[in-house]
Amino acid sequence: MANSILSAVSSILTPDAIGKLATATGLDRSLAQTAIGAAVPSILSALASLVERPGGAKQLANTVSAQPSNVLTSIFGNLTASSQMADRGTSMLASLLGSGALGTLVATVARFAGIGEGSSRSLMGFLTPLIVGVLGREQRAAGLDANGLANMLTGQRKEINAAMPSGLSQLLDASRLREDIASREAPERDARQAPGYYAAITQPMRGEAATRSTWPYWVLPLLALAGVLWYLLPRESEPMATSKSASELTKGVQTKSAFLSSAPDNWNSIGSGPNDYVKKDVYSRSGEQLGTIKDVLVGPDTKMVAVIITVGHYLGIGDKEVAVPFSALQADGQRTVIDATKDSLQAAPTFVSHKASKQ
Repeated sequence: MANSILSAVSSILTPDAIGKLATATGLDRSLAQTAIGAAVPSILSALASLVERPGGAKQLANTVSAQPSNVLTSIFGNLTASSQMADRGTSMLASLLGSGALGTLVATVARFAGIGEGSSRSLMGFLTPLIVGVLGREQRAAGLDANGLANMLTGQRKEINAAMPSGLSQLLDASRLREDIASREAPERDARQAPGYYAAITQPMRGEAATRSTWPYWVLPLLALAGVLWYLLPRESEPMATSKSASELTKGVQTKSAFLSSAPDNWNSIGSGPNDYVKKDVYSRSGEQLGTIKDVLVGPDTKMVAVIITVGHYLGIGDKEVAVPFSALQADGQRTVIDATKDSLQAAPTFVSHKASKQ
């Protein structure tokens, strides 16, 4: 079985490498981590769509074989010194996907991560040679031809899709990026690079033909919005997760699915001494692993009042800490469970310790 492409990319994106990417793209480190966590699986998903198109596998294999053998060892050497590497990377991705598809991909990741399209484009320019270099290394290690490389990539599509942060896949679906790459027949593709394109496509056009050609651009976003609203609205079978401040929770308004955004100053860590909770995995009712308990907080009366759970992405990028009331923990056989899902934990507010912020 082929090695995991995502794991190989993740091993190269060390904290030091992420810091250099943040500096090179002018992003805050936290924003850079979020953007990288979105960009890596998005690029891989786009390449998987490419190789499913006639001639796409050969096109990717030719691009992979054209990369220098030392690309993975030299990519971060002069990262902050020049923007030429980013320009080469975006040109490479544009030649593979088409300039229009690249524009869609850049805009979608920028929107998801909350960054400018310029930073998103530069980040993808730096990441593309890295990803292509990893593909080349895995291809050579397994002795694969162009079709073998394509099969390796498409065979890991489920893993790639699972690595996407919650909500990103829906944005990519709404953008019709995959269909765009697969067809490469849209005559307006290269126009997507032009300023004002995304605003122009929302303007009314004349005639019945214009109505037929533009309806996906307004129907799909509405469908995506409806799906988000459906997910957020409370349902009888699944209590809606809410964010509560610590002061509200101490006034007796606790709910099993409430998340804490902060804690009062008189709550303290249980410390590193022996206990039955720290480093324990937490699961959902369905048996899905949600995260690991990092700490337990105790109140002034020394009773345990909250637990801090570390929730991470597949790539190890964008890990976050969320907190729930201690009463939310329940035993299910040998497992510790809470009434939540992985998506709700990813969407929950990041827990901020005021004590840590004052240090």
